[in-house]
Amino acid sequence: MTAATTRLGRWAATGLAGVTIPLLLAGPAFADNPLGPSEGADPGRGLGVALTLLLFVALPLLLLFVIASLVWLPGVLRSNRYRPTRGWNASPVWFAGPPEAAAAVQDAQVGDLVRGGASGSW
Repeated sequence: MTAATTRLGRWAATGLAGVTIPLLLAGPAFADNPLGPSEGADPGRGLGVALTLLLFVALPLLLLFVIASLVWLPGVLRSNRYRPTRGWNASPVWFAGPPEAAAAVQDAQVGDLVRGGASGSW
């Protein structure tokens, strides 16, 4: 078997399980009550097929699409990001450093106490 065939088989099994398992779990809901409806039960009018599909299929898919869009769009709209094959093109940033970084480097003396880094002696 090739990798593509194995991958296709996994996708098919996942899809089949995604359809079969909810139907099996819903089985008891379709069972008939041999004694008839319970006392005081007034089931009322049922939902039509179109309304059922709208409530239980279309609206959850719409909600999923909106949430996915809210997560996906900020990443798409950002233009400056790191790409491993292109190198780094952003200007360097010195976090928690002195306000004048160039002056601090020029004024440094050999033997000055250096803290932090991998040693963690803050």
